[in-house]
Amino acid sequence: MDALGINFGPLVVQFFFMTLWVGLPIISLIDLARKRLKGTPLAIWVLVICAVPVLGSLAYWIVKPTAESRI
Repeated sequence: MDALGINFGPLVVQFFFMTLWVGLPIISLIDLARKRLKGTPLAIWVLVICAVPVLGSLAYWIVKPTAESRI
């Protein structure tokens, strides 16, 4: 495909980062819905994950909030 001017290396890297950018927050929000958090903690996590998708999702997976924990 190089003869046509198509280089798949950057395309694969872009696909990886786009999957990370879109997929990680979606998976985090689905997991958050399953934890049955209520009220302010739920709202804060949703806002953080939606406002800063990759870093918010990573923070969510590092902290791993539970329904019993309070912020």
